[in-house]
Amino acid sequence: MPRPRRSRRVLGEPKIRCFRPEGGVDHEKLEPIEITLEEFEALRLKDYHKIQQKNAAEIMDTSQPTFNRILRSAREKVAESLIEGKIIKIIGGDYIMDNKKYKCGKCGFEWQKPDKEYKECPDCGSEDIKLYEEEEKISKTIGQPGLGRRKSYGGGGIGAGPPRVCKCVACGYETEKTMGVPCRTSKCPECGSEMCGAD
Repeated sequence: MPRPRRSRRVLGEPKIRCFRPEGGVDHEKLEPIEITLEEFEALRLKDYHKIQQKNAAEIMDTSQPTFNRILRSAREKVAESLIEGKIIKIIGGDYIMDNKKYKCGKCGFEWQKPDKEYKECPDCGSEDIKLYEEEEKISKTIGQPGLGRRKSYGGGGIGAGPPRVCKCVACGYETEKTMGVPCRTSKCPECGSEMCGAD
């Protein structure tokens, strides 16, 4: 019997869930690239914050080989999008978010791993770190305040942290999101392009 898949720990939702290249390519005819939230988190930790792989894997609550696979998959998808001019969509995945977070007073880096006590920031090494609790707006939406655990398979559902608005990838038109209806199923009333979730 296969071992059940372990949920990865991610800090939070990205501010933007959809990236559309500009230029002469007809993006609507190309299949969009979907990056999961755990792939986004691996890129954030390793490539953006330059956290050592061992520490990044620990923060995401996964093994180093698994972290490496997640990171490699994310990098390959970003490369494909850049080379072929495809839209990138950040979707759900299988992940956990806690409302308890660490924050570094020196560099501002935030991470989740409340079950381990940290003495210094994994990003800059400062000892000026604090553990704080953030209000979980999503768990309140689903009637479980303070639960702090979310799972999502695919994008756009409650577990993915629903976006507040649907935004056109072509012209930027925005409209309020209808709960339970994925933005990607809607077309822009201004230009007819695909809509994406945004905050």
